[in-house]
Amino acid sequence: MLIKIRFIKGSEPSGKEYTYRTDYSIKVGDMVTVPGGRHAIVTAVNAPESEVAAYADKIKEILAICADKEAEGESRR
Repeated sequence: MLIKIRFIKGSEPSGKEYTYRTDYSIKVGDMVTVPGGRHAIVTAVNAPESEVAAYADKIKEILAICADKEAEGESRR
């Protein structure tokens, strides 16, 4: 699934949206960790492949969901 995220600046999501790929069960508002260790907020799920067709092979994967269930060891994958 393709999702869109915004990076966290201070304590708020800011800047432009970026597209990432994931196998996690993610919903809008979830906080995720991306390659490089930065945190971001999910702003859209099920983004259309047509929006990223020109660079689909370069889309990176979400590393983890930062949520209470994850902290307790319950995977949402």
